[in-house]
Amino acid sequence: MRAIELIERSPMQAVVTTVRGGLAPGQVGGVLARAGVGKSAFLVHVALNSLVRGINVLHVSMSDTQAHVRSFYDEIFAEIARSSTDVTDDVSARVAMERHRVIHSCLGRSFTPDDLSRLLEMVSEVMDFRPQLVVIDGLSGDETPDVAAWSAVADKHALRMWMALRTHRTDGPSAEDVGAAFSTAIELTQDDRDVMLKVIRVAGASVDAPDTLRLDPVTMLVRPEDARDTTTSPPSPLPQHCTLHSGGAMGAEAYFGEVAERWGVKEVNFTFEGHNQKRATSRRVLTDRELEAGAVSLVYVSHRLHRHWEKTPLLRKVLQTLWHVVSHADQIFVIGVIQEDGTVHGGTGWSVELARRWHKPVWVFDQEKQKWFIWDGERWREGTPVIESTRIAGSGTRFLSDEGRQAIDDLFTRSFGEDPA
Repeated sequence: MRAIELIERSPMQAVVTTVRGGLAPGQVGGVLARAGVGKSAFLVHVALNSLVRGINVLHVSMSDTQAHVRSFYDEIFAEIARSSTDVTDDVSARVAMERHRVIHSCLGRSFTPDDLSRLLEMVSEVMDFRPQLVVIDGLSGDETPDVAAWSAVADKHALRMWMALRTHRTDGPSAEDVGAAFSTAIELTQDDRDVMLKVIRVAGASVDAPDTLRLDPVTMLVRPEDARDTTTSPPSPLPQHCTLHSGGAMGAEAYFGEVAERWGVKEVNFTFEGHNQKRATSRRVLTDRELEAGAVSLVYVSHRLHRHWEKTPLLRKVLQTLWHVVSHADQIFVIGVIQEDGTVHGGTGWSVELARRWHKPVWVFDQEKQKWFIWDGERWREGTPVIESTRIAGSGTRFLSDEGRQAIDDLFTRSFGEDPA
């Protein structure tokens, strides 16, 4: 199944078109509905919408076992596959789902913000797993949650967080009352045919006369007649919420920075003492200790990229710097040339290898083929990228062509609209 098919009819499109790009890191969203309407299924769609993009998701359930939650994913995925016209990517999509997901069940127990902090530390240390999205299912709406405490955890770990709450009990608060605690809130209701989705709160304010999006009650996919056009409403965050991580080197990196500045995107340009940086905006000089965090054997690099470089201290530090560029980003964009063996030409190929190794979404604009390609876990596939994460990396060749410059310009225009310049 094509990832785009999950995205085009995902109920999350109602969110990303109403709340530009969805939640930002540090924000908590609420999904509010009566029992049995589809809160859990909606959270699975929230997770799937990220998983197919290679974004790590931690799913916490307070009402079901881990096996039950896993079967819920499988059932929804199977229903989507049955309604799909293209199931050729079924295996790849399933692999992406498993690779980027951790399910935690605390059935019959309470789960607090402190518990989440401890869980995040545990999965990081034991599993080397660092989620960018957390979904929490099974909270009761009988009492308004301490959203500020959950937001503090989300902000500390740069997480987006969605939680589902049961509402409309006879003696309990309404969806509007519970939703007032959140910056963004979604209400799910049901009639004889459909589940109706409404975004009732955005940016801390109630939405007047919110649009209703009709969902299939079995798959929770948007009805075809209500599907949003993702080409005109891309799931991109606001540019001022984004940060570009780069090395500021001559060529692609410097131009990524120039374009980012035009859009008001923040920059972090990593470097080290003695390095000649072309672009020094928001320069971040790495200490020797920080560089060692990205230490890598040149023998290993040569083996992975099937080429040999002179073993100099300068090259080692450049590779260590690239480690910091990629590790700080959730989505990586590279300008270069894809070789016959699937690696990318030059030292920037290490950025691509790191992204593939860490299972991060990585796009390469091949200057010879003049096309964008994304690594799907097995091979390079042609596609058209948009910026979907608030933390991105821009890297690439020093020998940037006119086509490469245009590719960077078009990427930002596709993501954010018309060029502000």
